[in-house]
Amino acid sequence: MFDNTFHNRLSVYVLVLLLALLGLTSSLVSNAAGDSDELKQRSMEAFQQFNAMTDDQRNSAIKNMSNTDMNMVMMGAAQLNNQVNETIQAMAPPNTDMASIYELRSGNFTNSGNISKISGISRILSVNDIEFLRFEHFKITNGPELHVYFTNKGDLVNSKDLGILKGNIGPQNYFLGNIANQYDTVVIASKPFKMVYAKAMLEQK
Repeated sequence: MFDNTFHNRLSVYVLVLLLALLGLTSSLVSNAAGDSDELKQRSMEAFQQFNAMTDDQRNSAIKNMSNTDMNMVMMGAAQLNNQVNETIQAMAPPNTDMASIYELRSGNFTNSGNISKISGISRILSVNDIEFLRFEHFKITNGPELHVYFTNKGDLVNSKDLGILKGNIGPQNYFLGNIANQYDTVVIASKPFKMVYAKAMLEQK
């Protein structure tokens, strides 16, 4: 009888301990989720404030930003998605049939460190003898004012800025004219932070 009583009490103690641990774990998970939501909100606010600044205000702010401040802005931008869907036909002038389309060079995008996730291919197409840069199967982590640069080996200093990234998801086109042979690498980078998000080395097939 003593053994039964002892085992019953032990079972109760174990059950109480398990319930206490479960309550503690649930509390920690809840707090972590709350902290995560708060962090997302704070980072979004940081990005919105940064995005509302003029270029001069941004340049001044960046000089005084810590790495934590920059990460908060980038984390906020990463929460936003902008999807586009440009066709190859959109490269041709209005009311013009595309007589010839052929690929000059292409390359797969690769990410730069842990800043972003990237997938897709970059292609240089000749459309009626006019050159365009086209992204296909494209998706990248969004960032603060991402621009598309045409470079040699990723050198942003001597690059051609093709303008702001039209969307972080979906196919899109960029006019080149006749400069395709002057550069070999597409770079997507945050213009204010001068931080590279992705690259694609373009090679002939």
